[in-house]
Amino acid sequence: MSNFIETDGIATVEAFVEVQLIKDGDYIVSYCPALELSSFGKDEDDAKEGFEEALNIFFDELNKRGTLEKVLLNLGWGLRKLPVASFDPPEKKYLKKHHLSVNKTFNERLLIPC
Repeated sequence: MSNFIETDGIATVEAFVEVQLIKDGDYIVSYCPALELSSFGKDEDDAKEGFEEALNIFFDELNKRGTLEKVLLNLGWGLRKLPVASFDPPEKKYLKKHHLSVNKTFNERLLIPC
């Protein structure tokens, strides 16, 4: 599931997270329980685009502040540094539940700097 990747001289770890698409009134909410991150749009494509933008801002800000590893660990992610660095999303049984019905899900690819 996780692979060590080198991009632009920055070592990264590849991980995948589930993103849920939830109908809420006139909007579609895109919500990732593993990151407690969400966005929304008028339709599924708009919600996916909004989520990707929110995800980029999330990682950019945490990288600038130097708190990415701490935030991921606080969200229940696992970190292994040896033999190869990897971040593992929290198991589904530990993720917070919400009361809205999920219409669809998709997997989002993450490249996490390490």
